[in-house]
Amino acid sequence: MCATLAAYPGMMQRGRKREGLRECRAAWLIGVSVREYRGIEAGDRTPSPVTYERISELFRWPQTFERPRP
Repeated sequence: MCATLAAYPGMMQRGRKREGLRECRAAWLIGVSVREYRGIEAGDRTPSPVTYERISELFRWPQTFERPRP
């Protein structure tokens, strides 16, 4: 199964809420600014491969998901 770019923002938001995190804490944990995090979660920005890996680890996503493509 592959996550599509359209599903990605919803996945991030659900993951963040499931973990009980605010945007600022999630941004800090993955090593990006709050502004960048919000852009990624909104679907306006595509994360770098390193950031995507950190997001996957934070939200415990299976590594079978492919990195979203622009």
